[in-house]
Amino acid sequence: MEPMQDINKSISDEERQELLTHYQVTTQDLAFFKSQQWTLTNYAVIGLAAIAGVSQLDSIHLNPCTQLLLSAVALLVSLIAGWVLWKLHGSIEERRDRLERTYAKLSKVFREARGEKPRVSAVEMLLFLWFLLGAGFGISCWLIYQ
Repeated sequence: MEPMQDINKSISDEERQELLTHYQVTTQDLAFFKSQQWTLTNYAVIGLAAIAGVSQLDSIHLNPCTQLLLSAVALLVSLIAGWVLWKLHGSIEERRDRLERTYAKLSKVFREARGEKPRVSAVEMLLFLWFLLGAGFGISCWLIYQ
């Protein structure tokens, strides 16, 4: 059996178990927050589609005031969803930093078994989800004023 690295010589078995537990919880948190971003975006786009659908009903005559109200609701849905996506992004970045700190304290054997993984930018995903919200808002407004 290979000797432990210097960093792990001073770590007790209890501390090592705590680190592994912390690592597992943090990876689960990351998966949860990423899932929440997609779920939120899906529901926001569905909400925008519902707003656009209301504007297309034959039984409703849209006057400028109604169009403005529907557009304001669509804007509110988009802005709130975008803000929550930003907050989730902050949580993802925090967990990623925590994961890197925890990962650095784990043994060389663990790190070699996991392998090197390039860090994918969470900002790119956030921008894509914001784009989806913006496109949904734009299409909704187009249908409202059509």
